[in-house]
Amino acid sequence: MTAPCDRDAGFTLVELLVSLAIVAVLSGMVLAGVQLGFQTAAQARARGAGNAAVITAQTVLRDRIEALVPNTRYEFARPIADVRGDAARFSFFAPAAPAERPASLTRYRLARSEDGQLVLFALADTTAGVDPYAPDTAGWTPQVLLTNVERLEIAYFGTLPGDPVRDWRSRWIERGNPPELVRIRVAFFEGDRRQWPDLVIRPVPNVNAACTVDPATGQCSGDAA
Repeated sequence: MTAPCDRDAGFTLVELLVSLAIVAVLSGMVLAGVQLGFQTAAQARARGAGNAAVITAQTVLRDRIEALVPNTRYEFARPIADVRGDAARFSFFAPAAPAERPASLTRYRLARSEDGQLVLFALADTTAGVDPYAPDTAGWTPQVLLTNVERLEIAYFGTLPGDPVRDWRSRWIERGNPPELVRIRVAFFEGDRRQWPDLVIRPVPNVNAACTVDPATGQCSGDAA
């Protein structure tokens, strides 16, 4: 004769197995959530570090360009400010940083390197044997501001000879005064989540020290540039 089944004990065993399965599922969900939290925090830290690098780069450029010195060149038919720029590079003078002294002035050149670095090159006015107008940067001291840069675009705001409209220009070469504004745009390679807000800088000494400014045009008297 078969003994009757203990139905209560059977139900308890099933409930125990179900409970263990539920606990295992919940534990997996909690572990996945913790891992996701760590990943999110790591990504946030990475974005924060990237944004900090962008802020530092913009601060360096603003500090240097705002202090731009319109060093005058006289070897042309008329005096010009020694400020040269196109869409890909910008060359200008500014007071030497403390680390560069005893130089009084430093020539800077902002450009993007072939390997995607945003670089501010420096050449002290005490440096000998280097042609500052040569296209290469041999003899210059590089300061890497950012990496993974896909594109650099520089523009200059002001008037041009024969064009009195104040507008953004892609070139600023051999003018009687520096541009009123300099705009720097940077784009990163795909997958780089850093953002570069448009950097617009107004050089403080935005007229040639050797000229008298015509209040009607904002240019040197007798100089259309």
